[in-house]
Amino acid sequence: MKSAVSPGLSTIIKYESCVSIGQGNASLFEDTPEFYATYQMQNVKNHRIYTDKIRLSVVELNHIELATEEDRLHKIDQWAKLFKIKTWEELKAMAATDQYMESAADTMYELSADRMIREQCRRRAEYELYQKYQAEENARKDAVIAEQSAVIEDLKRQLAKAQRKD
Repeated sequence: MKSAVSPGLSTIIKYESCVSIGQGNASLFEDTPEFYATYQMQNVKNHRIYTDKIRLSVVELNHIELATEEDRLHKIDQWAKLFKIKTWEELKAMAATDQYMESAADTMYELSADRMIREQCRRRAEYELYQKYQAEENARKDAVIAEQSAVIEDLKRQLAKAQRKD
């Protein structure tokens, strides 16, 4: 983190870069969609930039097709595609094209490995609960069938008895 001191002011401004990655279907500005844009703070009266040290870069994943030549030169479009990948196989294939993407892919895998294990455990627990529910439901149905079979047998006996009296 760097800091800048404004002349004549005793305040120290601390700043860092900030990147916003938008994955929704809506654009930040619907009338002028962009793939990658950088915004800075400025004085609304005279449009003077407050500082070039504070900026917000926005990547809209739903507008990768709007990437400029400069965006492609800096591989911003490739990094954006990284966030749209749906399978580990696609991620591995893309990571093989660039050492930095490979490093990012390795980090993504490591960070999500615990999450994947938790997800597997959650799914296993759900499966076991479902199996228990199915077993209980089957036992309940078997009991109903046994009860109805007993009623049917009793009715058959009564009918046979009635037919003998006739």
